[in-house]
Amino acid sequence: MNNKSRYSGIVPPLVTPLNNDEKVCKDSLHKLIDHCFSNGVSGVFVNGTSGEAMRVSDSVWEEVTRETLAYVGYRGVVFCGAIDSSTAGAIEKIKKIEALGGKIAVCTPPFYLSSFGQDEILRHYDRICNKSNIEIAVYNIPDTTHVNILPRTIAKLAEYDNIVVYKDSCADWQQFQRNIYYLHDKDISLFNGAEELCAASMLFGAQGCIPGLANFFPDLFVKLYKACKAGNITESYNLQKKICKVRDCLFEGPSWMSVMKYLLSVYGLGEEYVSWPIPEMTDEHKHKVLEILHEADVMEA
Repeated sequence: MNNKSRYSGIVPPLVTPLNNDEKVCKDSLHKLIDHCFSNGVSGVFVNGTSGEAMRVSDSVWEEVTRETLAYVGYRGVVFCGAIDSSTAGAIEKIKKIEALGGKIAVCTPPFYLSSFGQDEILRHYDRICNKSNIEIAVYNIPDTTHVNILPRTIAKLAEYDNIVVYKDSCADWQQFQRNIYYLHDKDISLFNGAEELCAASMLFGAQGCIPGLANFFPDLFVKLYKACKAGNITESYNLQKKICKVRDCLFEGPSWMSVMKYLLSVYGLGEEYVSWPIPEMTDEHKHKVLEILHEADVMEA
């Protein structure tokens, strides 16, 4: 099970720090990357959902990929998002990632048009695997793609040599548990992407987690990873409970993305700018977020 050992731990899906003109703020991106790696993460995921990948311009998408690959260097893995609504679009992005030196691309199923079911998903990844020269991570996030990769489907996809990672953000414990069972003897690393299931997923055998809040609290998630791998259920429970308290703040803004960008500024990692037309935080929203952070004991009074 080589891939299970190669890919594990906590991998924050980086938010994309922007300036007020919606260009990449490189200084903030560097600061965010340093913050994550200095707190023990295994790698980072650029141009994922938390990175506003489907909102930022193509030039921003390319710049943040290039800059992250160059700045991370050999410190850890860089998962590069190749999220697109079509197979052809995903392959084009993978080719750009290859040209920029990326080693692994993350692809969702096709979306926008209604899905034709699990067979379409299999055809999509088959074409991607046959047209790519780098490794592929399959990404299931039904809330945004409105397509759900079922456990039997990912078990089939795990047979492809270049599919090495599965990130499932379905937030459905019954489904995720079946993933663990179906992939147990497959050479593919399983990551959970739903923060509320981090402890349960890793205690049951997932290799790691890719949680958005790890941008700001990487140490909290790394501690949870270590506790789960050590089989310490009590500590895992307490850390997960704290994570759930912190997560409440994501529901106190006009958009969870607005809250994430506000957290960048709260922790001195960047500015609040979101991609248009996501609404900005009001003072009332910010006050409620700070209250939750104080109550969860993740910032000084």
